[in-house]
Amino acid sequence: MKLSSIVFFILLLVAGCVTTADRTYNITEAQVQKKINNRLLEPIPLLKIFRVKLTNSLVKFDSKSGRMQANFDVDLIHIPTNKLVAGKLVVSGALRLDLPANSIVLDEVEVEQLSLDATAAKYADFAHGLAQNLAAEKLNGMSLYTIKPEDLKFGTTLYQAKNMQITDRGLQMTFTPVK
Repeated sequence: MKLSSIVFFILLLVAGCVTTADRTYNITEAQVQKKINNRLLEPIPLLKIFRVKLTNSLVKFDSKSGRMQANFDVDLIHIPTNKLVAGKLVVSGALRLDLPANSIVLDEVEVEQLSLDATAAKYADFAHGLAQNLAAEKLNGMSLYTIKPEDLKFGTTLYQAKNMQITDRGLQMTFTPVK
């Protein structure tokens, strides 16, 4: 066997190893934050008498609990009187990789904290119940990130999402070659 044939064979083996290795991709808090802000541009009707506007999300990933936390500015508008109550809302949720949809989905949403301005303090329990309802109905199942087709192809190798985990650097997606 000639030296050039051996070198060619070694290069083929190395190329095969490179194209069949798992790939990782990091999704940042800022990317998820932008997606949430875009999804919540329109006010959310609630009980046909309120409009809720969630703005200025601030997303944090907690690698210890495996949950995401999002802080929002809240404007609650009573439609009949056009009265505005402002406040802050903190929700948390588990993140799930939805393989058929190639997306990361928010699940198990819980209202961690709701604070309203002083004029609405007497309605705090009612408002907290509304917030929990709103979170369950509008945020549970929300797609936070969709894997792009270009993320699933590297050279001529096709990949599929394998798993996702929360790290200190964000969400780490692992892709494995399709065989």
